[in-house]
Amino acid sequence: MSMDLGGGEPKSEINVTPLVDVVLVLLIIFMVVQPLLQRGYDVQVPPNAPATPPNTPPPTDQIIVSLTASKEFYLNKERVDPQNIAVRLQEVLRNRSSKVVFFSAEDTVKYDDAIKLMDIVRNSGSGDKKVNIGIVMDWVNPSAATP
Repeated sequence: MSMDLGGGEPKSEINVTPLVDVVLVLLIIFMVVQPLLQRGYDVQVPPNAPATPPNTPPPTDQIIVSLTASKEFYLNKERVDPQNIAVRLQEVLRNRSSKVVFFSAEDTVKYDDAIKLMDIVRNSGSGDKKVNIGIVMDWVNPSAATP
């Protein structure tokens, strides 16, 4: 860099020294402030539980209400008349602490029939307690043999 002492033509060169100084100061400020801005929360993580064996049989105390395409109602593997499904379900749920019933229907069942059965199941709880319904995504055939 040369220094121009006399009045000749104006120089068109940019003096980048102040720009570099300002950028370096900003960089140092951000490097110092960055660790102070990080916040975290203390979390209680549960201990690692032993993995359950993959061949564990499903619980036998589950209640599955199934509806076939021919409008047959099943309570687990027992065929139940449509008029008696609410009474039979109340009997089964009477002494249970868990009021969860799983609902399964064939793919060809009409939506209207499925909703009617779900309403019957939901209202079959004792008193003002409603039954919680879990919807099974895959068809559970009640007449199929258990593996």
